[in-house]
Amino acid sequence: MLKVSGIYRNGKINVSGTNRLIKWSELSLTGQPNLPDEYEVELTISLNNDDFLCGKNEIVWATYDMRQAEIIRSTLLAQNINTEINNINIGNKKLFLINVTNKSDEKDAIDFIWKSKTGLRLQPDWTYPEGEANKSFEQWLSGQ
Repeated sequence: MLKVSGIYRNGKINVSGTNRLIKWSELSLTGQPNLPDEYEVELTISLNNDDFLCGKNEIVWATYDMRQAEIIRSTLLAQNINTEINNINIGNKKLFLINVTNKSDEKDAIDFIWKSKTGLRLQPDWTYPEGEANKSFEQWLSGQ
């Protein structure tokens, strides 16, 4: 979940601490709210976590940790599942995405990474407090 606050003025939000303006029309097709100028606003953007875990666009895992992405990619390769690592920026954070290169491997990759009890059994990074390491990944690495 990302939060952005700022001041609403003339149909735009001046994002606090930056020189960025967000036009209300870019956020909503229903028209501008009836707010007075200089009104403090906070926007909350939530992500559907399943988009990064369920195979949409061949994405089977996402992590903030490049090391984790590389190790999982190597582990999947050992399972004869070819993947590639891509990344996107969400706010000021980089998220590394593991994509299967063959759509038919999608279910096997998902099961191995987080669903199957005989696989890695990982929990998404964002289920832990911000800045904290992914405990499920570290436990798997250490063989616990």
